[in-house]
Amino acid sequence: MKKLRLNRLAIAAALVMTMGVQQSCSDSDDSAAVYDPSAPVVLTDYYPTEGGVATKLILNGKNFGTDISKIQVLINERPAAVVSSVGDQIYAICPRKPGDGDANDIIDCKVAVIVDGKRSEYPVNFQYQIQTVVTTVCGMLGAPDDVVTGNLAQTSMPHVTYLAVDHDNNIIASLRNGNSYYTDNKVIMVNEDEDFSKLLIPDTGAPLNQPCMLNDGKTVYIPTDNGLDYWTMSSDNMWAPMKQSLKPNTGETLTFDYKHSFAMCDYDGYMYVRPKNGILYRFDPQTGLTSQVANGLMSGSDSYMAFSKKHPTMLYLAYTNNHCIYSYDILTGKHTLIAGISAQSGYIDGNGPAAMFNEPRQLILDDNDDMYIADTNNHCIRKVTPDGKVSTVIGIPGEAGYQDGAPDEALFNRPFGVCINNDGIIYIGDFDNQCIRRLAIE
Repeated sequence: MKKLRLNRLAIAAALVMTMGVQQSCSDSDDSAAVYDPSAPVVLTDYYPTEGGVATKLILNGKNFGTDISKIQVLINERPAAVVSSVGDQIYAICPRKPGDGDANDIIDCKVAVIVDGKRSEYPVNFQYQIQTVVTTVCGMLGAPDDVVTGNLAQTSMPHVTYLAVDHDNNIIASLRNGNSYYTDNKVIMVNEDEDFSKLLIPDTGAPLNQPCMLNDGKTVYIPTDNGLDYWTMSSDNMWAPMKQSLKPNTGETLTFDYKHSFAMCDYDGYMYVRPKNGILYRFDPQTGLTSQVANGLMSGSDSYMAFSKKHPTMLYLAYTNNHCIYSYDILTGKHTLIAGISAQSGYIDGNGPAAMFNEPRQLILDDNDDMYIADTNNHCIRKVTPDGKVSTVIGIPGEAGYQDGAPDEALFNRPFGVCINNDGIIYIGDFDNQCIRRLAIE
């Protein structure tokens, strides 16, 4: 069997249209949508019957009801996310890798629906393709600086820099004006599941850098490029932006030049920031009161940071101008090279100091503590394992361009940002292609 290839955006659009038509029909016959516990749950068919991680599924049948708290969809006994039901159709999203594949990386999957504890199975199995593939969420090369919002097909924006994603899969993206560095920079929200984009901040003045999500999964902090200012937004207040400033704690003096990222620490509840001058600070997210933690951390380089998931005192830093990745233990103060050669740019996959990067920027860590990094001037996404092994996930090193597809064909043009959602989907801020890309990786 040959490998399956899907146009994810086209499928998603078709599924949304189908659900919309069905919803209109159901509105005119509410009784058909009510679950009847005395009647059987009937399964007819579903679409598509092949795909991969996060494929959008429409499951047809009867007597599903509309209360999704009573509905489960299982792909090879792995729960799929149930988005909605209109009584005779369920909209669900395929989970990640529900089993082991055959020689062609295909998993033959049973598809089951459980309503109020009653289980039924479709007669046709779902053919799951284990794959690594990049698609475009929204944006287009050559779009003007004026942001166009609406559905994702019509969304366009200037250069996309850094990203964060909340627990509702809202992607927060910082945008960089192509014509004026200190004016008309913006922040946008994009939601792939709900097919919409929304402008959150129409003009931030100086550009904003890497957004950082609090551990509540719904509040984002975004540093301005220079000085002490930062912005906060939360779903609790309908994403209304507030501009705030870091303040020195008692007895402290703050010395800031450029700051590029915040990192939330679950160990102590503080947010950490390292200006370009190499001083590491931490601040209380509620009050903004700030204290110095350390100094001498690669002064003169931009940096992008994230804390380990498994070892919450371990901070990882990508030093952009020095082309290397370090860790810093906030308990011991140990500052350790993980991968790359300090002050030497290039491209090599390998172990630790045998590997090379070219202006690495935003990094993220998954639940296994594998690190994914936007390697900007190598035009690719790199992976670093906890023991320092560096590999290229996707993109052709040294070749700038725009192309969706598998690892041997996908192209980027100076990616800046990466973020990862709860399903393990990685989103990429593809700077010079002016778009947000989506990487499904297994």
